[in-house]
Amino acid sequence: MMTSFRLKILVAVSFANTVGLTSAASLEDAVSAPPPVAAKSYEDPLVAKAGKLVAKLATTAASRHPIIIHELVELGTDALDAIRAARDVAPAGPTRRALDRAVTWIVATRLSEVMLAGIKTQLTFDGQYAELRQDAKENLPALLAMIDDESVLFNLRITSCRALADIGDRSVVPRLRELHGDLLLPPSLREEIGIVLAVFGDTFSVRKDLQEYGRFARSPRATVRLSANLQLAHLYYRIRDYERAVETYEKIIELARNLYDARKRAGLPKELLAPIRSRLTLHYYNAACSNSLNGSLERAKEYLRKAVEADPTHFSNIDKDGDLINLRRHESFPEFRKQLGKLFEDEEL
Repeated sequence: MMTSFRLKILVAVSFANTVGLTSAASLEDAVSAPPPVAAKSYEDPLVAKAGKLVAKLATTAASRHPIIIHELVELGTDALDAIRAARDVAPAGPTRRALDRAVTWIVATRLSEVMLAGIKTQLTFDGQYAELRQDAKENLPALLAMIDDESVLFNLRITSCRALADIGDRSVVPRLRELHGDLLLPPSLREEIGIVLAVFGDTFSVRKDLQEYGRFARSPRATVRLSANLQLAHLYYRIRDYERAVETYEKIIELARNLYDARKRAGLPKELLAPIRSRLTLHYYNAACSNSLNGSLERAKEYLRKAVEADPTHFSNIDKDGDLINLRRHESFPEFRKQLGKLFEDEEL
């Protein structure tokens, strides 16, 4: 197998001949590599095919480009370096755009594998796809392309939004606004796009919900205030405004605890008190997660301890919940975990 550098050079040579690049210096600059070793023929069938398709792009009407792009994408990631090299020496115009699209969809194929593995874990958390930031220049267009393409599996389109929130920045906002305005997109996908926009500070899509929930959170009825604050906390969590999520969970816990105490004083049977207590315990756990995400680790420990004391099954989540990663990374976590474990050493979780 030839080196990746020679693969680039051979395809770039073919492309240079096709579009009329006249000097070895131009090619050398385009691939940012030392002067190439002369080659009389392609040594790799896959790269040879890529070279022929690149040459075909340059001599084919733009209306036929989608077919050739599809053939290039079918070559897979092994041809990616070669197609990049051809794109980088192509002059601005239809051929360069076609090669860029081929690169985007080969990258999208690679990202799909990463995201499908994430989906399989059944976990979703802030930073789940942060590793993709390393190649953000190519990964961002690929994620946007997947969100927009109805032939892509729906759960991958949703996950692409979440990955975009992990690695993107405000440069993607204009394109996301266009997508959000597409009334033909599935409503749940448009909602997810709106969430990503809010993550990047463009809150127009969630502003109305925040205002409405805020209005109900001021209701004189405690149960309405509780429900409204739960909606607010969830929305703040989704748009990654963890400071407000933490503040809202403080209100939720106070309301839920007062509700439980009032029902208990009223003599509600244990079997009816149990689900109310279970929900309070879940609020403790979610408050711990939001505090961890917000960097308030001592507060996170406090709520996590309350959650585990009330329901030991929460202990089994602390090692895998992505929302608790900041807590797990802290030097105090091993001892804290050990203390929690002692609360129910003889119990089977």
